[in-house]
Amino acid sequence: MKKLVSIVRVDESGIEAAVRKAIDLAGGLKEIITADSRVLVKPNLCWPGPSGTGSITDYRVTEAVTKIVLELGPKSVIIGEGSSAGWDFDSSHSTEEAFRVSGTADVARRLGVELRNLNRDTFEEVTLSEPYVMKKVRIARTAFESDVIISVPVLKTHLRTLVTLSLKNMKGVMPGAEKRKTHRLGLDKAIADLNSVVKPSYVVVDALAGMQGLWEYPQDRFELGLIMAGADPIAVDTAGTCLMGFDATQVMHLQYFAARQGTKADLSQVAVVGESVEANKQSLRSGFDVFKGRYPGVYIVEGESVCTGCIGELLGALQAVKKFGHDHVLTDLTVILGTPSPNEIAARAKTVVLGKCAKNVARFGTYVKGCPPMSDDMIRAICGVSSFDGDSVVASRNQDRQRRWQETRFLLKH
Repeated sequence: MKKLVSIVRVDESGIEAAVRKAIDLAGGLKEIITADSRVLVKPNLCWPGPSGTGSITDYRVTEAVTKIVLELGPKSVIIGEGSSAGWDFDSSHSTEEAFRVSGTADVARRLGVELRNLNRDTFEEVTLSEPYVMKKVRIARTAFESDVIISVPVLKTHLRTLVTLSLKNMKGVMPGAEKRKTHRLGLDKAIADLNSVVKPSYVVVDALAGMQGLWEYPQDRFELGLIMAGADPIAVDTAGTCLMGFDATQVMHLQYFAARQGTKADLSQVAVVGESVEANKQSLRSGFDVFKGRYPGVYIVEGESVCTGCIGELLGALQAVKKFGHDHVLTDLTVILGTPSPNEIAARAKTVVLGKCAKNVARFGTYVKGCPPMSDDMIRAICGVSSFDGDSVVASRNQDRQRRWQETRFLLKH
């Protein structure tokens, strides 16, 4: 039997009305939420960004979903998230900051709902039977003890997993640095393992605006003005992938998880109601496609075992150097990651070798240790091979972050 997924366009009735319509079209929540239910509403707040940028779940969607849940009278409702690994290791860039900047903290206050940082939650360590890559995984106890989890992702592409929707959004229930091992072990298979332990009971996708490419604002933001919903995360993620213009067979965590569930991640298995996929399909660009155009002078050598940890930190470092450094720093630059064979590497003057996996070829350039290395250390190394002051780039980037956060706080208060 085909799984039901709704797509609804936001009109003059507003976002809340669109969310209600999408949920109703996709079967509603009455069969899922009872008076005994402990409900976790899980938005995607991967970093402290304002709603509307397309990089995080818009607070208005989270608010609408939470209102609908409260109307069903469950035992408890919590809005919970654990931002990306790294944010909570610095007190100024925490999940609490993401709650505040996004407007989600105000939603919780207005609705009288508890807001919980899952990175700081106590956890349960679960042993998986027949895992792809994770024999054990730590899950925030709030998520583990919830009877109903409603995943509220934002529609985005992703550098390493091509897309990020409801299944990848569940990474936020892994406390703190536990997220890092998913990058080290293999992100797609780790996501499939995670969702075999704790998966969404229902999905509402914020497709008002999203991000493609390298998530650089505003050039990578796209606007759709849609809401998606459905009880089956595989079906919703499949429809969302197709809506972005990609083939679901290219999204490996979706394929791995579907195989484990004994089903297929294919649009032919989905019954789409409301708006059609074809009428709203985008032609979004993947992260690597955009990267090649924006950094033509950077040559990346990817060996085996290269993971999203190094890639993600590298992109952040390159973006900082491009913005606060000098053009010549990113000209004829070679970056080595993973475990390439020494025979595959040509000696180049400006070479940086990144991460624990690449230690065996450290002699080919300036080596930066770590798993993954810190973005600041990458910046210093990249600038160093061009005899440019990396500390000035780090300082300028940090000052810019602080300025933008202060501006965002001011706007939220006024």
